[in-house]
Amino acid sequence: MSSRSRSKRHHTVPRFHLRGFASPDGMLRQVDLRTGSRRLVSVSDASVVRDFYTVELEDGTRSDRWEKRFAEAESRVAPMVRAATREVFWSPSPIELAHLTTWIALQFLRGPDHRRLLTQIRAQTLVMTVGMGGLAYLRHAMSEGLQRAVSAEEAEAVWDDIHSPGGPAVRVTGSEHIHSIRGSLGQAANFIGHRSWHRIRFDRRSLAINDSPVGLIPAEDHHPARGVGLANAGAVTIALDRRTLLWLDHPTVGNGDYPPSTLAARLHNQSVVFGAERFVYMHPDDADPTEGLALPREERSLFAPAGVYDFANRDRPLADVLEQIGEHDFDAEPDAIIADYTWPIPGYEPHSTGPWSSSTH
Repeated sequence: MSSRSRSKRHHTVPRFHLRGFASPDGMLRQVDLRTGSRRLVSVSDASVVRDFYTVELEDGTRSDRWEKRFAEAESRVAPMVRAATREVFWSPSPIELAHLTTWIALQFLRGPDHRRLLTQIRAQTLVMTVGMGGLAYLRHAMSEGLQRAVSAEEAEAVWDDIHSPGGPAVRVTGSEHIHSIRGSLGQAANFIGHRSWHRIRFDRRSLAINDSPVGLIPAEDHHPARGVGLANAGAVTIALDRRTLLWLDHPTVGNGDYPPSTLAARLHNQSVVFGAERFVYMHPDDADPTEGLALPREERSLFAPAGVYDFANRDRPLADVLEQIGEHDFDAEPDAIIADYTWPIPGYEPHSTGPWSSSTH
């Protein structure tokens, strides 16, 4: 596919969805939590990331096939979303609920927050893998990959970079993100589809949206030290437009509209601000839910490994690692993480430069 015909401006939130929060001329107020700036943007320009869903095919061609597939799914569900915002008595069919469930699950997984989560997981896995293998195996892997002798100083520079306080710089590609979406979509849809469905229509209160528009409301008994996900959230919310909220509740509650309340609007808008990866969007005439928030906001961590472990075994003998790798095929836990990596390490982008760095990408 030629670069001219390939779509490069990818919306992480569908345009039809953003239009429900825009003024008649298609404008939104955008708050950038990273910089603190506030400005008007068009629906066409909001939530756009260049080549975000571009994948590389086996022949090396870059393709926008997944951006097009997402657009097809959006065109299928858009009339159902409009019906939910307009119909006085909303009673979706089982097929419509199935389509809406998949769409919400897709929105949960396709955004920049999920891409960064995958990046943080990859960085932590890299630290664990390289750390448990020791410096000698790192030097061995680099020598094998570069097909030359690697000095101790070169290997130490990479070791120090990977174990730096800020962690290693890694990258997750569009292809890898798509692979994750395909692997997680069924489970995410299952968590969403098993909930009870409730529409809340507001006359006076207004709703905002962000660049990762599925909100997670903690349960009343939720412990602050635990994370909130689709499985343990008290409620899952997604605003369909600035006046209509879908509130997905505990499965023991029967489906049906909930009455509007200030609390429901406030909880949703709080989750919009807290759960935003970078941008919050609202109608230009609506109250700004970020008002009073100290901006710019520090980037929140999306991945916190259980417990605190130091996997760095810098002085581990090379022979010990090679023996473990040789025995791994017969291991009772074949999926266990061991230092069986090659160089270049996929996704790793060293901060420092050296004669090896150009071969790591």
